[in-house]
Amino acid sequence: MSNKVNCKSTAEGQNYKFSQEHLAYLCTVKKKKRAILFTQVAILVVFFLVWELAAQLKLIDTFLTSYPSQMWRLFLQLAKDGSLLEHVGISTFETVVGFVAGTILGTIIAILLWWSDFISKVLDPYMVVLNALPKTALAPIIILWAGAGIPGIIVTAMTVSIVFCYDTAYLSGAYNIY
Repeated sequence: MSNKVNCKSTAEGQNYKFSQEHLAYLCTVKKKKRAILFTQVAILVVFFLVWELAAQLKLIDTFLTSYPSQMWRLFLQLAKDGSLLEHVGISTFETVVGFVAGTILGTIIAILLWWSDFISKVLDPYMVVLNALPKTALAPIIILWAGAGIPGIIVTAMTVSIVFCYDTAYLSGAYNIY
């Protein structure tokens, strides 16, 4: 019995015996995955083309959004002169330090809230307000307080991480505020 289907399946050529129906199903799944990938790539390409066109036609403020072509040229320039890895290393350092410190501090806060019913009740309204704020909206305020350099970025990452730890403790019922 020959297991031939028009679509080249990953199962073909591996000495497996599959029915025609199963091979047709595998072929359909493979075609669907390709269509999804093609659509995803097409959406990305159209997004960048529209962005570039809008920037070239001055429909958007390029001071805030730049041009994809300018960003690509800068990427190539930084890669060529070797400073790209330095910038990636600094960003990675800031992110890791901020999230590790924020996770440690957030865990301590969550334990404190779990341990003390009084403290959890006192801080609850403030935590609810902090939770309701978009964390990235706090970034400009934090940068004003902590500066625009490495400390500001680390404190911003810590803020996101602290609130995440608090949310996790709160949602898991680790402490009861009432």
